[in-house]
Amino acid sequence: MTQSTLVDSSASGATRAPPRSARPSPRIHLRAADYERAFDVLERCDGARSVIEFKDQVAHALIDNFGVRHVSVFAGATFHHVFGDLTPLTEGHTSRMLPEYQDRWSRYDVFGTPAAMRQLVSSGVSSVAELTAIGGLPTTANAYIRQFLHATWGMHSATALRLELPAGHTGLIGMFDPKPDKIGPNEMASLRLLSRQLSAICRGLPVSQAKAALGGLSSRQQQVVRLVADGLSNSEIAQTLSLAEDSVKKYVSRILALTGCQSRMELALLARSA
Repeated sequence: MTQSTLVDSSASGATRAPPRSARPSPRIHLRAADYERAFDVLERCDGARSVIEFKDQVAHALIDNFGVRHVSVFAGATFHHVFGDLTPLTEGHTSRMLPEYQDRWSRYDVFGTPAAMRQLVSSGVSSVAELTAIGGLPTTANAYIRQFLHATWGMHSATALRLELPAGHTGLIGMFDPKPDKIGPNEMASLRLLSRQLSAICRGLPVSQAKAALGGLSSRQQQVVRLVADGLSNSEIAQTLSLAEDSVKKYVSRILALTGCQSRMELALLARSA
């Protein structure tokens, strides 16, 4: 999704004053500690072998380095589909918040408002503190903040970090904490630094660990996978590759174990999708 599809068309008129949310934030001079926490997050996520593994690593890296207690990672084919993710990664109280969020609040999420989208597109990060300071939020978004975040769950700090995922999909990491000043200006600057770099890591990853495992198979194992995907039986594969049928059975068993597939059919579907 391009940035132009997320930004309101009213913001592009040459004769109109820019929206308040488009005004540049005061420049923050990062401290050594700010760079160190950002580098640690990147280092911990750089070895991820799939998007699923990346989500888990980035959530725990943010918890450890920024001290936020509750984190969620949503994903969708477009920005607006992110909020309808039915199986997000959740840490802390976000797993308990999820049913009510999906049932009542997802369509009113403050980070789905035009002001938040402009921030997420331009800098990769947005926070409730910044958005409420700007003002002009829809009534429903204010209700989401007051009733859902504050009154029900006691979350007085909420920050979102936008990621670019493979195949043009979008990810949104939510970070929540009872302390209103948990993510301050320096933390926001570190997160802005992280958004682009984390996206660069994630964009090239396979969606699942199984697809990642396919790329790590030996050339002979990959030959077997291709023939399984073509619908050949073990005896037919053995004949094609000049192998004993018992050897083919061992190859298939090993490949299933490496990829986590439960059957030949699942392996064939995986190979075709890859």
